[in-house]
Amino acid sequence: MSPFDVHGFYADWTTGDLAAVVARLHPDVDWPEAWSGGRVVGRDAVAGHLERQARDVRFSVVPVQVHPGPAVTVHQVVRDADGDVLSDTRVLHGLTVQDGLLRRLDVGEPPP
Repeated sequence: MSPFDVHGFYADWTTGDLAAVVARLHPDVDWPEAWSGGRVVGRDAVAGHLERQARDVRFSVVPVQVHPGPAVTVHQVVRDADGDVLSDTRVLHGLTVQDGLLRRLDVGEPPP
């Protein structure tokens, strides 16, 4: 299987192409749920989570630097449905890739 396309994944997420994002996920993907502090597990559960989230917020997630691991420093801008900025920050996404698909996404503080 081909390697995980980090830049394509973030491009799909930023443009709101949720079907393309979900296609890049492992069937048993483990995804953070930032508002509750919990996790969402499974491709269908993550798809539903992303669809519900897209009703309220829009994400711009642009890779700034790809680190070994892989991990990605991301410039993340979150806007509400009216386009007002809710958050504009850099975060570190830890990616676990299995069989060319994203198996787990973790969010943390970027390196200095």
